[in-house]
Amino acid sequence: MPSRPDDIDPGLLEQELDAYLANCDVVDAAIIATPDGRLRAQQQRGAFEVERAAVMGSSLMALGDTITAELGIGACESVIAESQYGLVLFNHVQGVFVLISVTKSKNGLGALLSWARRTADDIARKHLAGHGVSV
Repeated sequence: MPSRPDDIDPGLLEQELDAYLANCDVVDAAIIATPDGRLRAQQQRGAFEVERAAVMGSSLMALGDTITAELGIGACESVIAESQYGLVLFNHVQGVFVLISVTKSKNGLGALLSWARRTADDIARKHLAGHGVSV
């Protein structure tokens, strides 16, 4: 078992993302980044540039954390960015990773929310237990 979350084999994380894409038809790209913006794994159906998305996604989650704390409404779990042509969903994975999901479907939010949460929970349960992270 790895001694730190950073020691988790990126291949194992990519397997989780493979399952995510196989189960959720609307997701076009899935990225796992660290809170400081390092890309750990990615899988996609397209040709998205994901390096900078990992950095920006981590920053956006930190902003979500700050806003929800300031408002006193509990811990931030996800942030949604809606664009003209799709959606980007950012989820915490036990505060150790950020799962970034991209869809070009404007009608795919429900499926994306459900499968992203399930994927984040699976990653936490399978790969973060034993790292001092409560799952």
